[in-house]
Amino acid sequence: MRAVQLNWAGATRWHQRVQLDGPGVYLVALAEVPDEVVTQAVCPVSAAAVQQLLDVRPELLLDGRRPTADALAERLASMWLADETVLYIGLAGTSVAKRVRQYYKTALGARKPHAGGWPLKTLANLDQLWVHYAPCASVDAAERAMLDTFVSAASASARVAVCDPDLPLPFANLTVPRGARKRHGISGAREP
Repeated sequence: MRAVQLNWAGATRWHQRVQLDGPGVYLVALAEVPDEVVTQAVCPVSAAAVQQLLDVRPELLLDGRRPTADALAERLASMWLADETVLYIGLAGTSVAKRVRQYYKTALGARKPHAGGWPLKTLANLDQLWVHYAPCASVDAAERAMLDTFVSAASASARVAVCDPDLPLPFANLTVPRGARKRHGISGAREP
């Protein structure tokens, strides 16, 4: 957040209330402290969450075919950047607290109220993650700047290890707003 001149307002554990009722941006990370680097070499995909996703989304395809749970878990793991702390970057045009609460409440495979970043909910360590937030007026520009900064800072070793080395977005970000999409090969993972 500081890299794009935002004033960090706080962090809370996943599923805890965010204390920012105005517009802003948020990110989900492995670290509690903003500048702390906490990484995890292997993506902690939850086999139970992957199976749940396959059960609720019978139309889910991987590269055009119905995958096994192991194949889907492997593809999700290929989106993991082993030397990164940030797992998702998002925005809220009115209330960060409300938007993050919507993110918490959206079931895996559902479209509403916040289906963006759904891969995060396939992680076994979800309850150990931290939600960081910062107020800002130009939320679209701030989110784009944060994503651009993340992509440009991705290491060469991380780039070669992910499913889309040309667009090494945070694990759970699937697109650049009004821009490129991560080439992950998964379709039908949320309600039509």
